[in-house]
Amino acid sequence: MDNYKPEVTLSIEEMQKLAEFLKKRIGIHLDEDKIRRFKKKIELLMLKHHITSFSSFYHRIRFAKDEVLLQDLINSVTVNETYFWREHQQFEILANEILPALAKQKKDIRILVAPTSSGEEVYSIMFAILEEGRVIEKANIEMVGIDIDSNMIRKAKVGLYTQRSVEKLPKYMREKYFKKVGTYYQIDDMFKQNAKFLQANIFDEELSQKLKTFDIVFSRNMLIYFDKKEKEKVFNLFYKILDPKGYLFLGHADANGIDKTMFKPIKSGFHIYQKI
Repeated sequence: MDNYKPEVTLSIEEMQKLAEFLKKRIGIHLDEDKIRRFKKKIELLMLKHHITSFSSFYHRIRFAKDEVLLQDLINSVTVNETYFWREHQQFEILANEILPALAKQKKDIRILVAPTSSGEEVYSIMFAILEEGRVIEKANIEMVGIDIDSNMIRKAKVGLYTQRSVEKLPKYMREKYFKKVGTYYQIDDMFKQNAKFLQANIFDEELSQKLKTFDIVFSRNMLIYFDKKEKEKVFNLFYKILDPKGYLFLGHADANGIDKTMFKPIKSGFHIYQKI
């Protein structure tokens, strides 16, 4: 009996019920492929919390409102694959074209990255701005990254990255903005202090009040996980939090379903839009 190890095996029906709950709670859509992919992770999560029945697990996240367990579940099903300098042409257009034009009109510029994952995108934007050099002397730029995954927010604040994460960065940038710590790369503290990272749900109805408004929003490779209805909610949020004529940067697969009465494309092929 001392060697007994409890096991958990979730049925497809139980996973579908969980998927319905997650869609209502955080908006993420888990299709059949994702349900199969995340099944083992959730079974292991239940064992970690000493839960062996689905009914107990479901009751704790839905009715007992166990926030620690719920956050662990959210962290298990969110996808956080990213790296520095990903689709870097957008960063360069921002730093060399859009920000210089904005800096002629206003002193304070706010940029939101949603989702931020572990911070690579926020810091990549920062590097592009610093490399351009002129805008940073004329404007105060505030950068905010949000993500529903609390583990990713912690990683972003620490700013410690693997070789794989930074390998797309030019060598001189790695040497300029990081300190080598063993096999890892640590963002220099002077750059970390210019970024703010917050754990937040994009579907939080009070989010726009908490964050205020922005001149620029980056949202890349998130909308592909939402269905049409949830995408509409996100685009409505972005429209609400963007200042007049603000800019929206999307990933190559995110623009399907964008409301062209709200946003117009301004850079063909680069998935950059402006609020109408």
